[in-house]
Amino acid sequence: MVIRKKFSSKYEAGWSDADELLLCLDTGSWRTKRPVVDKEKCNYCGLCALYCPPQCMLNLEDYFAPNLDFCKGCGICAKECSRGAIAMVPEGEFADEGAKR
Repeated sequence: MVIRKKFSSKYEAGWSDADELLLCLDTGSWRTKRPVVDKEKCNYCGLCALYCPPQCMLNLEDYFAPNLDFCKGCGICAKECSRGAIAMVPEGEFADEGAKR
């Protein structure tokens, strides 16, 4: 007798075939800090994009910038940046800016 488990989702398995992006979840309102890139310091090495867990760094031809719709605010890009071109800034500073508009 063979027992087969019915998976509850199509992503549930012992491995991933990586055909679809699994980390494209909107950030929502829970991010407390956001990465801000200093374009003058960035040397376009790509380490931030390489280490970003949700792969939300956008290639803007001469520097990388986060897609804030999907950025979780983990700060790994800032830690991996060898030039110190990425700073983690509290979201509250941007909320105040948006209220002025």
